[in-house]
Amino acid sequence: MQDIKENETITIIKVIYQAMEYFFKDFYAFILGCLVSFIGYLLPVKNIVNLLVLFFILDVIFGFWAANTLRNERFSVKIIWKHTIPRMLISIILITGSFMWDKVYHQEFVSTYKIIGWFISGVLLYSIADNGYQITKWSVFTKIGNVFNTKIKDSTGLDINDKNE
Repeated sequence: MQDIKENETITIIKVIYQAMEYFFKDFYAFILGCLVSFIGYLLPVKNIVNLLVLFFILDVIFGFWAANTLRNERFSVKIIWKHTIPRMLISIILITGSFMWDKVYHQEFVSTYKIIGWFISGVLLYSIADNGYQITKWSVFTKIGNVFNTKIKDSTGLDINDKNE
């Protein structure tokens, strides 16, 4: 009887050891599965994030063009890492965080992540139009900027031209 208990104990230890061995042997697959699941969960915000990244890139290009043309400033990667990248990361975190918030609390009346994405995209488009006007002095850019300013002011009550707010 004692031999049977010892054999069962040894078998259980072998099974536990084997399970731990397989788990750590395929740990990268486990981590990759968790990462892909998280990315799949955030897939609905992919288009907003892609558009936002495009607008940030265009804003950098137009900003550099305006700085080079108007103030003879040279291109500096330091400025991009100091200002643009943190703003882009914060924007992406805000959008994905508000998406998760909408999903967890079943917020279906208004999609908060879409409103935040719309607002940040509008501000970036306004900045692109403003830099475009400063470079070319083409009045179309002021009209586009006024449309965005009016749209943001009507929707949020915030006047982005007012420096006191």
